[in-house]
Amino acid sequence: MDIEKIIYHTTRETSNIEDKLSIATIFLFCDKVDSKLFAELLYTDNHVKFIEELTDKYSHFDVDFTIRFDQKNVSNSFYKTLEKVIEKRDKDGYYKALFEGDEFAIVISEIVNYNFNDVEFKKLSNTISAIQLQLKLDF
Repeated sequence: MDIEKIIYHTTRETSNIEDKLSIATIFLFCDKVDSKLFAELLYTDNHVKFIEELTDKYSHFDVDFTIRFDQKNVSNSFYKTLEKVIEKRDKDGYYKALFEGDEFAIVISEIVNYNFNDVEFKKLSNTISAIQLQLKLDF
């Protein structure tokens, strides 16, 4: 299920459109920017601190990540969204493993989030092809 659909359903008790947008902004931003950042959003123990650090780190984007946790309905909507996103998007535990520092998950994340240029991509594909060939020969 797409995050947008999850947010639509989990923020129904929040009537203020700005609050709904703030929840949508943080989930969508973290999801699109980096899988490690998304994993941290999903599994951090301190979302207030996480959001403060996110705001500082990306202040040059002029995006407001503020979530009004002091408003019960906003806080409930945020945590319902969080719970549902974990349920739907982390069935296999990849993001939890990434958050916990699992080496394999980190390597996968670095590959997925790396911006290859044409030369690097060619080198990587040649390396992968050589490894695949070696594995075929070994078996």
